[in-house]
Amino acid sequence: MNWTLKVVLYSTLVGITIFCLGVFVWAQQYEGRLPPRTQIDGVLVGGMDPEQVRQALQARIDTILTDGVEIVVEQQQRRLALSTVSASELTEDAEFKLGELLETLMAAHAENPLLDTWNMFVSALQTTSVSIPVSLNRERIQTNVSSLFPEAETMTQEPRFQIAWLPERKMWSIQLNDGTAGKEFEWNAFFETLERQLMNLQTRPIHLELTPRTPMTFTQDEKQVLSSKVATAVQGAPYKVFFGEQTWWLTSDDLAGMLAPTENLNLTLLEEPLQVWVSAIASEVNQQARDARLTIEEGRVKDFVESLEGRTLKEDRLKEALISLVARVQEAPLDPIQLMIEITYPTTTTSDVNDLGIDDVLGVGTSSYKGSPTNRRGNIQNGVDLLNGLLIAPGETFSLLSALSPFTYENGYLPELVIKGDKITPEIGGGLCQIGTTTFRAAMNTGLPIVERQNHSLVVSYYNDPSNGNPGTDATIYEPAPDFKFHNDTGHYILFQAENLTDTQELRFTFWGTRDGREGSYSPPVVSRWIPVGETQYIETLDLEPGVEQCQGSHIGADASFVYTVMGATGETIETLFESHYRPLPRICLVGVEELTEETEGTPPVEELPTATEE
Repeated sequence: MNWTLKVVLYSTLVGITIFCLGVFVWAQQYEGRLPPRTQIDGVLVGGMDPEQVRQALQARIDTILTDGVEIVVEQQQRRLALSTVSASELTEDAEFKLGELLETLMAAHAENPLLDTWNMFVSALQTTSVSIPVSLNRERIQTNVSSLFPEAETMTQEPRFQIAWLPERKMWSIQLNDGTAGKEFEWNAFFETLERQLMNLQTRPIHLELTPRTPMTFTQDEKQVLSSKVATAVQGAPYKVFFGEQTWWLTSDDLAGMLAPTENLNLTLLEEPLQVWVSAIASEVNQQARDARLTIEEGRVKDFVESLEGRTLKEDRLKEALISLVARVQEAPLDPIQLMIEITYPTTTTSDVNDLGIDDVLGVGTSSYKGSPTNRRGNIQNGVDLLNGLLIAPGETFSLLSALSPFTYENGYLPELVIKGDKITPEIGGGLCQIGTTTFRAAMNTGLPIVERQNHSLVVSYYNDPSNGNPGTDATIYEPAPDFKFHNDTGHYILFQAENLTDTQELRFTFWGTRDGREGSYSPPVVSRWIPVGETQYIETLDLEPGVEQCQGSHIGADASFVYTVMGATGETIETLFESHYRPLPRICLVGVEELTEETEGTPPVEELPTATEE
């Protein structure tokens, strides 16, 4: 190798080394920061502190959730509330997964400095543009939108049979009446637009279109064919449905209110009356599986409720079988329909409770509900009654929603008045977040793995931690989500003892079982910042007399955190950081008016993101 070539190679190696060192030094500025050329909703955030980005974007999200979204239907504009406010709780119909997004973006960093440098270098070569994932509760939003425009939508009426028994002629009178056209909301397009706007943190008014719908039409000959099939169906009734020794009959009178035509000149059953008929059977067949329950009396475990096998009627399968039956009425014979039943077995049977080794207190959780209104106290007591004595099997993931369901009058729950936009409506089950919070604290003091937990949206005194009065150690539940779940990894049964100390208006939940040497605890929650509330919001409503006001108190916002620590029997320690954001909520006053004022279009001002510094 000649001297010139050596110089060239040496110079090249020196250049590469200097370049690599430069890239390494350059990459260090992104330590603990978002990777270069990262955009969230079109805003450059590369090189920024993720906590700064979170706070700024969370402020925009809080504004959207507080103000709602304007919906326009045929020149009428109304505000769609994205949250429901009660005396002590707030539930939201849109969940912004900002925390998950920031965690995903920060996952580009690597613990190895060289690998981290390489990842930052690759990130700098192309722009990473993302939006905040949003999850919508479509069912509740659709119900709320429909209540804002109760007269806008006219449902299409399909042709209906008019069927009556004529006793004097001993025959059925069958007539197929024509349907009527309607105009119905285009929900799919609406939800696509709403989700897209929320993902981009936009609040432009959304136009919800009404589309004309036309019913099926039949010629006179076709009507005659369908009427003949109806006659065959009702004359062939009753049809047998059975399960074991139980029998039900689908009578001609039942069919008279259910039968409907299809486009291919066949018969089907209308969903609403069919559901009523099937639900009546389900009410007789269904029973919840029940675990054996125990109670603690004078330090001793006693069996007081036996286990019970669960049964659930497969309603969809029964509906399919009944629709298939009426579609085959020209064929004979038709076999009886046997119900399809799903069997669920109790986790803990009565025979299991003889020797469970439940003789130690594993952990205790407490909370105060002082000042709660009457129905809230009633719901709390009902929740305590449903939980007290439950046995949680080893290896079981306990779901609080499942243990407390269903949330109905029949299951002991009472309604609470809530504010939804410009409406005051009753909702069942207010106050059960007191149950969720107390269970969360008991599970942590027991040292159990927390599978699912979501903090409340608001700072509410009921849920402040008893150690220092700060928010941060609460858990919210709301059907169908969020839920609170923990896992029993103790290897033994856990007894859930729920107590309502009515004299002091406190809850005390105690987990009993067999100690394995672990110790669970959590640090007093720390508030990193308090977020002030905005100006009072005045919302017009037709639910109150003109001039009458009904107000919901304000809630200061906060960011809080605490550390959950589990120390094992051999001294190993696992620490989990729980962080909670509570959004500020201004005082909201509903003001009664004779007629709602049309809203004007516009987008509220939003907080700007901090300036990104990228090279």
